[in-house]
Amino acid sequence: MPARATDLDHGQIVVVTARWLMIAVGLILTLAYPTATLADLRVQVSLILLLGIANFYLHAQLIRRRPIPTWTAIVASAADLLVISLLLIPQGGFDSYRFVLYFPALLALSVAFEPDVTFVFASATCAVYLCIALATAGGIHAAAGPVIVGRLFMLAAVAFCGAAYWRIERDRRQPGRASHLTS
Repeated sequence: MPARATDLDHGQIVVVTARWLMIAVGLILTLAYPTATLADLRVQVSLILLLGIANFYLHAQLIRRRPIPTWTAIVASAADLLVISLLLIPQGGFDSYRFVLYFPALLALSVAFEPDVTFVFASATCAVYLCIALATAGGIHAAAGPVIVGRLFMLAAVAFCGAAYWRIERDRRQPGRASHLTS
């Protein structure tokens, strides 16, 4: 089995667990603090429940000890980030508190995937959030600019920390590397 697949297999439980937490928090935030119309609320709950159904399938694969194909894991992670972005837009984008859902999604995928994949996901997430924030904050002005920049740095930092942890765990699992890491 290639090293890339083995590394992904070790990180999949983290991604599935983080996705369950993200789904639960997303539902709680959506239902407890509804700021959208009933039609928007239906769409938002439907998107979150679709993520739940997909995650149930992935979780069942892990329980049955069947490997999740790399492309499936990548598509699922991309879907997470897409749904978060779609939830942000009707909630005011820049003013929405739901941007925090990006953090567990980025952390989970950065622990599961190689750093080059994490870089692509984190860069795309930052670019999408920047577009959403600029479009909904009325452009960069004195109050929004520093907040947007701070949020982008936090997103990048979460991905960086997850990638650093991925490297540590990969080195720990390699037989010849573990002995020199502890001494």
